[in-house]
Amino acid sequence: MAFIEILKDLVTGLNGGMAATIMGMDGLSLEHFSAPKTHYDVDLVAVEYGKVISEIKNAAEVLSLGELEEIVVKTPLADVILQVISPDYYIILVIAQDVSVGKARYLLRRAAAKTRKELAQ
Repeated sequence: MAFIEILKDLVTGLNGGMAATIMGMDGLSLEHFSAPKTHYDVDLVAVEYGKVISEIKNAAEVLSLGELEEIVVKTPLADVILQVISPDYYIILVIAQDVSVGKARYLLRRAAAKTRKELAQ
């Protein structure tokens, strides 16, 4: 399955899914998908939130909490969920405020597993 299909299934699987991207820790996007009529620059969102990943990873390490897996950011206009795929990649999903975060996290974990398989090929 191609990366674009993984992201499309993720976003369209949620009523209120807005956009998703697979991003490298180096700030380069592998692929992105935005729902029709969504005006989010999901790559910019990913780059900006990606800047804090190393800070959070370091804090988790200092506190002996284990590896970073997920970050959830709630804002008045949208929620952003970041799922780490590997040491080099992560997926960011942007959803509307009224979307179930639990369902979004579940679908994001499934998309992350599919992406890991694609990256391994």
